Amino acid sequence: MLPIFHIPEWVQTSLIRFDKIEDIPEEIFDEISNNLKDKKPDNPVATICVIAHNEEKMILSCLSSLARQKASFPIEIIVTNNNSTDRTQELLDRVGVKSVIETRQGFGWARNAGLEMAKGDYILNADSDALFPPTWAEEFVKCLKKPGVSAVFSIDSYIPDNKKRRLSLAFYEFSRDISINLRMINRPELAVAGGSFGFRAEFGKEFKWRTNIKRGEDGSMAFALKKFGKIRFLNIKKTRTWTTTRSLENVNNIFFLVLLRLKKDFKRFLEYLKPERVGYKDRESNIMK
Repeated sequence: MLPIFHIPEWVQTSLIRFDKIEDIPEEIFDEISNNLKDKKPDNPVATICVIAHNEEKMILSCLSSLARQKASFPIEIIVTNNNSTDRTQELLDRVGVKSVIETRQGFGWARNAGLEMAKGDYILNADSDALFPPTWAEEFVKCLKKPGVSAVFSIDSYIPDNKKRRLSLAFYEFSRDISINLRMINRPELAVAGGSFGFRAEFGKEFKWRTNIKRGEDGSMAFALKKFGKIRFLNIKKTRTWTTTRSLENVNNIFFLVLLRLKKDFKRFLEYLKPERVGYKDRESNIMK
């Protein structure tokens, strides 16, 4: 996929910027609430499981985009509030989305809470600091219905801010996508991004998300799902999400970061050619205490 230099119109439509919650117009809440009304079916085909921890700044934008999903099948949305100490839950309640509070801290616990409540045949996992194109769910399920496919994921682009311009961000994303495609040769579990990741519910509920590690629960789930079929990377505009530059806030030189990433991945190229059969050893620093 070629670099993306412009922000899609649908992002501008769903992105809600504000300094204080009290400044948000009431019609914004009404619009999201109305759009969510058909996302509470009794028999959904797909369940979108969102996890949130202190996301009062982005949760409305995320839900605004998810409420606009245009699919040929019924969708339910469940948000797991993982011990937020800000006003995330207040915002969830105001728009009326189905939510659950998970008091055990961690990505795995939060994702399992949604997975256990889900009624859909397909689980579409989402992070609350991202915006999702209206075709996201449709394209994910379409791919998951194909024979021999056990999971699917996509990746994000970054919304520029005062410190990071779209040109440099596009260059970073393009190089990152090269890295992902190298890993996809035979080690897709090293490429999966849990914030835009889907699989069949029956497969996910057999393994569930790991809860004893701080990060990497997405890769662990992907490795387990390889038992049932291939993992697909949908690197298309119809599934690409958009998020803030928060994960890059400590990066001063994006071009230097790109060089380091590519150098590291090309050194591991031969490793990517050989699939991992047994599994990966956990690092002590990544174990939950």
